[in-house]
Amino acid sequence: MPTINASHIQRLIEIEAQVHYGELPPPGINPFVYSLRDSPIVLSAPHGARTFRNNATEIWHEEDEYTAGMALLLSELCQTSVIATIWRTEESDPNEHGEKRSTYKNILRHLVQVSSLKPAWLIDLHGASEDSSKMADSQKVDLGTGKRNEYLPIEIKQMLKDLLEKRLGKGATERHDKSGWDANNENRVAAYVYGLGLSSIQIEMKPSIRVPLRRIDASMFSKANAKYSGSYSADHKDVIAMLQALVDFIEYLKTIK
Repeated sequence: MPTINASHIQRLIEIEAQVHYGELPPPGINPFVYSLRDSPIVLSAPHGARTFRNNATEIWHEEDEYTAGMALLLSELCQTSVIATIWRTEESDPNEHGEKRSTYKNILRHLVQVSSLKPAWLIDLHGASEDSSKMADSQKVDLGTGKRNEYLPIEIKQMLKDLLEKRLGKGATERHDKSGWDANNENRVAAYVYGLGLSSIQIEMKPSIRVPLRRIDASMFSKANAKYSGSYSADHKDVIAMLQALVDFIEYLKTIK
């Protein structure tokens, strides 16, 4: 099992540097990358760069910093399949729009159904703001598995909570009286792949456990009056802890028959 250390943080920063938050891909190139590996697990990061949403609350979904970098790094270390947005997506949001509009979802269907690998699990990585009204102040991670917790067996979700609290501290996943994200909209990636027959989970992470070094082109760099906006670096020990918890969980899933 990989053991995360300071060198992996540098590697994460290097990978994230290849993500183009606000730039369109070259003509003919998809705004996401993907890799097929002989693994029961697919990692996903649909909001690695900015995506076009155009709903009642927002036109653009800002990039979730370092979610693409984390997905690609973990895929590299744990040899899983992966799909991650690395360029601005101008025509859709993979976590908002259906398969007819989302090429990201078309490729996901290929990854989980058409390819010969037939994975069983999907881990969908997202970023939450540090002052999110949906998360408790003391909470660092939120876990979405459907309105009735149907996307993931309850004992496996509990195993992930235990691993996260072991690495990040007691209460790191506790919502208290907050709503969190259940990912229960049918167009959420976790819900979509559950409909394709996979077990899935949406993981929301605050900046303090995923942003080791903010880039100056990040949306949060120039944003005023937001907690942890501007120039920002999370404590690298906390980012290491989050990555290690995900490695632990991925390796645990590999043991399930």
